[in-house]
Amino acid sequence: MELRGKTALITGGGIRLGRAIVVALAQQGCNVAIHFNRSKDSVLQVRQGARNFGVEAEAFQFDLSDFSVVDQLVADVNGQMGTIDILINNAGNYRRGNGLNTSIEALQISFNVNLFAPWWLTKAFVKQLPPDYIGKIVNICDANIFRTATDHFAYRLTKKALCEMTRMFALELAPNITVNAIAPGIMLPLAGYEHIDMDKVAAKKIPLERIGSAEIIAENVLHILRQDFMTGSIIRVDGGEHIV
Repeated sequence: MELRGKTALITGGGIRLGRAIVVALAQQGCNVAIHFNRSKDSVLQVRQGARNFGVEAEAFQFDLSDFSVVDQLVADVNGQMGTIDILINNAGNYRRGNGLNTSIEALQISFNVNLFAPWWLTKAFVKQLPPDYIGKIVNICDANIFRTATDHFAYRLTKKALCEMTRMFALELAPNITVNAIAPGIMLPLAGYEHIDMDKVAAKKIPLERIGSAEIIAENVLHILRQDFMTGSIIRVDGGEHIV
């Protein structure tokens, strides 16, 4: 896909990985619809940064824990920016806790943000595309979910489901719409754990002995979007952590 002149909707686009993806797309001449929930100051900065590349950039505030707002989000983007060519499902709810101490309310919020919103966004994205139109979807998963562990029960469960949904929609939406996913490893310190020495963690856990970056994930998003013979793939970008 030629990215220049296309329009991408990026959920959670104001901070962290989403911010880097927005910037990378704007640098390639892609118009960006930046979804956010609470990060208003950050999203205004990234919106202006995107506009500095000469593209159209708009911010859209919606709380995806109520996934029924998805139709309005897509309608607002269509109304201001036209047809959405690219959907990046990046927004996520990262909730701590094992299975026994996870409440039904916490589990419901994780499902709404991490799975139901991407599911409904995919449906709304497809619906607004003209017949036989080429579309691209990239879901942001997590490399650590491929290992069974008891921590972050709701997050792991919902991200595992998102990976499977990627494959299922890839099959259902072929041949005109591709659906792929990226599973990042350690890229940034987790919120609340900024004090941890990430270099020491990487030296112990990652064969390449270093952490990644948000920009690396953005580069891989661009790689996927430029492919015309890739769908249903889940790319692990984790420095080789999955092989040890």
